[in-house]
Amino acid sequence: MIKKTYLNSLLAGLGLFAVVTSGQAATISCTGASYDISTKVDGASDCLILSPLDGAVNDSVSPPASSYTVNTESFFGKNIWQFDGRFDVTEQTNSSNFFNFSGAGQSGGYGFIGADASIQFMFVMKDGANTNLVAYLLSTPVASGTNTYSTPFTAPPFSLSGQSTSKDISHISVYYLSDPGGSGNQIPEPGTIAILGMGLLGMGLVSRHRKNGLY
Repeated sequence: MIKKTYLNSLLAGLGLFAVVTSGQAATISCTGASYDISTKVDGASDCLILSPLDGAVNDSVSPPASSYTVNTESFFGKNIWQFDGRFDVTEQTNSSNFFNFSGAGQSGGYGFIGADASIQFMFVMKDGANTNLVAYLLSTPVASGTNTYSTPFTAPPFSLSGQSTSKDISHISVYYLSDPGGSGNQIPEPGTIAILGMGLLGMGLVSRHRKNGLY
């Protein structure tokens, strides 16, 4: 009875912890055997695609920051990205405080307005149907002058409908990290800590009772 009780407690704690920490989508490389979209943004040091490739995930920036898509999916291993603004390519509006943008859905340019050289920036591009978010990590410090971008929504890696070989970018979101050298990970939520604690406590009790020969 003791064995069953403690094992059930342990499994319940670990099971709940797994539920809380699971569910994140994966990211894949921007370079494959038949494609390379890693060079679509001048000055980018890294690139990722949110999978599945046809997921059409929304680049959500609804508060709080912990619920941003880029944070829930830990883009480039970080989950404390801050939202700066967005270049809406279709509407030709720009709310970024750090970058000027110009151009259209297939290609265009951007210029760095200026900021602390230690800030890390990321561009996230969105299209929609049959595609998913593509993110570019900019080199630090950001290159000055006029830099170019072009659409990463090409076939391949995306399976585009009809005879399309590329699709327009609908918007480019700008995110930043004020402490790029940090861990980039938030302190776990209290509920997550509690569940993890339950699991660890259960393991400790099982070990203790096994040592004492109670089961």
